[in-house]
Amino acid sequence: MPHRITPLDVQAFAAKEVYLKGERIFENNLVKNRFQTNLGLKATVRDEKNHHVEMIIDNEQLFGRCTCHVGNTPCEHQVAALLAWLSEPSSFVSYQTLRKAIKLKDKNALVDILINLCEAFPDLSRLFVISPGVDELETIQEDVADIFDFPHTAKIDPQEILASFQILFIRARILRSEGKWSHARIIYYEVLNRILALIDSHQLSTSFPESTVTDIADDYEEVALSDPNFEEHRDHIRAEVDSLLQHVSAETEGILFDQIKERLELDNHF
Repeated sequence: MPHRITPLDVQAFAAKEVYLKGERIFENNLVKNRFQTNLGLKATVRDEKNHHVEMIIDNEQLFGRCTCHVGNTPCEHQVAALLAWLSEPSSFVSYQTLRKAIKLKDKNALVDILINLCEAFPDLSRLFVISPGVDELETIQEDVADIFDFPHTAKIDPQEILASFQILFIRARILRSEGKWSHARIIYYEVLNRILALIDSHQLSTSFPESTVTDIADDYEEVALSDPNFEEHRDHIRAEVDSLLQHVSAETEGILFDQIKERLELDNHF
């Protein structure tokens, strides 16, 4: 919870020139879609285009991430989001507030809302419906492949596919809650494997925002280790980890999988 942020913290967070740019963005009311998470803040900040900002507070230190070119380096968009919180904390919707508001909605109204969302964003329908007789795991693999189905000669902008990742990762959380741990793990594996392949082949027009790849790797490792049927899936996990670590970019991206390797090595299976 970001209640400990002070004006001095924000001023110290970024260089003076960056701070002043962020101040102007905030004063022009360009911080939109404000949300308060358990760890910090999220917002859309409008500049030359929309930028998605996430701020995290850890041990009273500020860490930010933005979809602009600076990535994790303090930028004016992060400053603007922090200033919005300092000035108007009640404008940030919290999980608790959202949960209460949703619970008050009529069930049929919620169904209509979800259907309308699926019409606007067809990918969301996969969160609710799998065609009868279709193998769910095979569908997951096909859906991941569809996201990465680009012409081999084209340079790919990571920002174009990040939104689709988020829908897949929501799906992974749902699968996990349903006890389908291996299905959830494979979503992270398939996405990570294809990202590393793109990096290896220099097919990206620019880099993913800093820590994006390592965050996905951490989620893969966490889901794999939390699987109550880890031993049953040991051989599959071992093959996936081998496959991921064979990518040249795995080392440069800081992907180590130390915890998984330790767990596998305990029984001399790695």
